[in-house]
Amino acid sequence: MTRKIYFICPLMHQPIGGIKQIYRQVEVLNSHGYDACVLQKRLSAPKWFTSTAKIEEDRYLFKVLKYLVEQEHAKTPLPFNKRIKLWYLKITRKTLAKNAILVFPEIYGDFISVVEPSMSKVIFNQNAYKTFEHVTFSKQLNPYRQKNVLGTMVVSSDSEMYLKYCFPKLNIARIRLGIDTDIFRYYAHKKKQILYMARKQSDDVHQVTEILKTRIFLRDWVLIPINNKNENDVAKLMRESLLFLSFSHREGFGLPPAEAMACGCVVIGYTGGSGKEFFLNDFSYAIEEGNIIDYVKTIETIVQLYNNSPETLTEKGISASKYITQIYSLENEKSDIIQFWKKVLQDSLTCEEKRGFVL
Repeated sequence: MTRKIYFICPLMHQPIGGIKQIYRQVEVLNSHGYDACVLQKRLSAPKWFTSTAKIEEDRYLFKVLKYLVEQEHAKTPLPFNKRIKLWYLKITRKTLAKNAILVFPEIYGDFISVVEPSMSKVIFNQNAYKTFEHVTFSKQLNPYRQKNVLGTMVVSSDSEMYLKYCFPKLNIARIRLGIDTDIFRYYAHKKKQILYMARKQSDDVHQVTEILKTRIFLRDWVLIPINNKNENDVAKLMRESLLFLSFSHREGFGLPPAEAMACGCVVIGYTGGSGKEFFLNDFSYAIEEGNIIDYVKTIETIVQLYNNSPETLTEKGISASKYITQIYSLENEKSDIIQFWKKVLQDSLTCEEKRGFVL
């Protein structure tokens, strides 16, 4: 029989890139014959993207996580009514598969060690910069030091370097994220549109966009914020736009600017650390974080470049799209995911278990 893999996933209905990547992992594993599923507190699929990933629910596990967070802040024993609630959810719970592996996002920190302490685990760390928001130096709780944690996945070379420095003995693998070129694809007929995501670094966004509005050089260029749109709507805007402004801040990868490049946008702005691996000078413009005037001046220079020589900017967009879609392909992502899980499962099984499990 196969060894089941549960991906612990918070139930979020607004666009969150990390949620999509959890679903993506399960899709890939399912398509290669692995018994994997997204584990949520309810059987409810996100509405802002489509997925074929298997979903199961475990109200007990997520209630435990919720109460652990509450207790961390309250510093008092769990009230009687909540203990009764947990007891009821536990006895009515569907039992997790024997010898399964639980995959936790990094956001659960020390609680990864507390929940189902006897089970094997993997950490899917999608933003190394958030690791110590939730992890202590306690050897008893720090999940990156637990023997039953079989490995850690990260999504950028920047995060890999970060965690290897912090935990030199950690079994860590970098997964290249894949961009779906059926959605995020190059489109030649561009409009004079400048896209940006308004929810990140809102103060910097406000300064840059307001200064741009005061400058007459924009003329027939349009500033478009991306707010509360589904994946297909975002991709359509990216395909039609010439420029994308990045306000990434300490990202695990920073998927939006990479998706914009795949669509042929010239990207300007902050790399968020991890974006250094694809913000190449040949086709993008990295800005030092917080340097507002340099940011606006760079946009002005690029707009003038397009007005004077549109083919130059067009070539940059084509180069960006070719590079991103080659390096961050769905095939590369699949290969990295399967390679990681084959190694983790093979390394973790005893000789006796190997006779009973098919990898």
